[in-house]
Amino acid sequence: MSDNVINFNTVRFRARPASDKRMHQRLESHDRLFTQIVLSTETPETVGNTLSCHAVNLSVGGIQFRSATPVAPGTLLDLWVDVSNRPGKFSLSGEVRWSRPTGEIDDQGRE
Repeated sequence: MSDNVINFNTVRFRARPASDKRMHQRLESHDRLFTQIVLSTETPETVGNTLSCHAVNLSVGGIQFRSATPVAPGTLLDLWVDVSNRPGKFSLSGEVRWSRPTGEIDDQGRE
């Protein structure tokens, strides 16, 4: 198996409460990532902006991250994730499905 593949069957996941209805297990993460806004109908002036962010968790179905800049649902993004224990970077494309304020974020990605 390639060193750039994360095998979700062998990593540790946080226990999910019974009320959690997600389709996929989530892996906690604190990795740094960059995202570039490709398309945003709500905030078209942000298209082309690159944001420095920190991952919160990831799964087969998505990635949750923190950003000091709000990103509206429906925004299309290109992401570059620098996974700390894997060589290289991962390039992804996606759509923001939900967003919420989280408060101030320090340079380590913590509130």
